[in-house]
Amino acid sequence: MTVAQLLTPQPHTSASIETVGRDPLNFYESPSWFTTELLRHVRLSGVIGEPCVGHGAIASLLRVWPDTKQMWTNDIDPHKAADYQMDATLSESWAKFPDCDWICTNPPYAEFAAPIIKNAYQKARVGVAAFLLTSFLEPCDDRADFLQQHPPSLVLILPRFCFRKDKRGTRWSTDNITISCLVWDKRATTQRIIVRPKSQIVGFYKNPEQAISQERAEEIVQAIAKGELCNN
Repeated sequence: MTVAQLLTPQPHTSASIETVGRDPLNFYESPSWFTTELLRHVRLSGVIGEPCVGHGAIASLLRVWPDTKQMWTNDIDPHKAADYQMDATLSESWAKFPDCDWICTNPPYAEFAAPIIKNAYQKARVGVAAFLLTSFLEPCDDRADFLQQHPPSLVLILPRFCFRKDKRGTRWSTDNITISCLVWDKRATTQRIIVRPKSQIVGFYKNPEQAISQERAEEIVQAIAKGELCNN
């Protein structure tokens, strides 16, 4: 079966992060502290799938997380290194992905987020952790029924990150709405909302120019795994 792509992949260049307007595939790399902060609150384990891997910001840290048994990755853009290159908005694609315990991803927003999350929820044995605009909780037509039937077990509200520069390309700017990590843990019996100020996030940085090194991010992952970073 040929899976039709809803988006037209374009080659990635470093300039695409900083130019005016949105990336053609809504691709904006996650800061490392998205993943490390998630791991401080949710101990992902087993086989983990990343259906929107991009350049591997999330996957690279999950691979050094000791509870990760195995990982598979996907990205619609053939220029991204991934195990699969399929459209994660389509259920036909998910039928071809390997079984997994968790899905952890930062999907494209707008109209693409809801179908990806719904497919991910059906695929994952244990749960889904996704970095989404907090407004994803609004019961819009494309997700109202899903949110009613499957409200997230955890909403981890994060400080704003500057993914791209403003229209003039002169300074880094934030989106109008902050991002939260929404977690659907199928084992959970309670719901939680946790607010994380930047002062309490280890390895926090505001924009890609201030990013910590990959080595430092991996050190934070290892410290979390060893219980050396307690939540405060």
